[in-house]
Amino acid sequence: MTRHVAIEPIVAAPDVQAATGPGILQVSAVAACVLALLLLPFLSSDYVLTLAVEVMIAGVFASGLNVLIGYTGLASAGHAMFFGLGGYGIGIGTAIYGWPLWISVPATLLCVVAISAVVGAVCTRTRGVEFLLITLAFCQMFFGAAVKLRLTNGTDGMAGIPRPDLSMLGLSTENPVVFYGYVAVVAIATLLLVARIVHSPFGSVLIAIRENERRAIAMGYAVSTYKIGAFILSGLVCAVAGVLQAQYTYFINPDSMSWQSSGEGILMVIIGGANAVMGPFIGAAVFVLVKQGLSLITGEYNLFFGIFFMLVVAFFRGGVVGTFRTLIGKWR
Repeated sequence: MTRHVAIEPIVAAPDVQAATGPGILQVSAVAACVLALLLLPFLSSDYVLTLAVEVMIAGVFASGLNVLIGYTGLASAGHAMFFGLGGYGIGIGTAIYGWPLWISVPATLLCVVAISAVVGAVCTRTRGVEFLLITLAFCQMFFGAAVKLRLTNGTDGMAGIPRPDLSMLGLSTENPVVFYGYVAVVAIATLLLVARIVHSPFGSVLIAIRENERRAIAMGYAVSTYKIGAFILSGLVCAVAGVLQAQYTYFINPDSMSWQSSGEGILMVIIGGANAVMGPFIGAAVFVLVKQGLSLITGEYNLFFGIFFMLVVAFFRGGVVGTFRTLIGKWR
């Protein structure tokens, strides 16, 4: 006896449907953040600007991770390799080959796209814990290469990485306010790019894969291709964060590729809330500010930050953004 199974169309859950289009709440949040970024240099000290730069760089890195974790449902423990590749790429290009930044940065990002395509083609053949472990293995492989290769100067790292030359505009990125503005422009551009992609038909397919991969396959989508595309986009955004970090500190070393760095990115996504474009930036702000505040109080700040993170997971389901959405929904 033949059984006929009806294949239902992909219907996203209410929270998923909300994520596929920028609502009034999201647009308002982005507008408020942009306004705050514009006003901050006039209302704060250099120390606050430094913290803001760190938050924005961390937010870009977490946004790259969120493309996989929040929108595709793939938890990677190895995306610090792309963060490190971004920094090492411009370091090698400028310090060793003598290329200007306008050549080094695009060349670095193109190399990251190629590497992420190869790594993604391998990693996306797995899922769940296997995906987590294989991305971690790749990350440790690149970490080991950064430690051993003469090209990267081993554990000493690479110093003297330049910032962009804006002298044609009469500006110097050595000025904290100018560098803050530069990082803010890149961070906002990255945020808008990610938002545009995840709210596009491509992003809708990624969400369908996250919700029910088998059903997406049954509907005729080339799931493996979409997953590799998400992996490439994720790696590229993380590399942009790596470029900014190397320019911020004038330095890059193998620690930027460690599994701890990948773990911090995951924490930011969880704290801020996945499935939301602003979530990683909010999570980065909470992560950097709480960690900085605890470090001023005690030398054992990692212990207390671990307790703080457990409280967030226990009482803020869906992160800060998810909790805020729930509260708004109840008030309505």
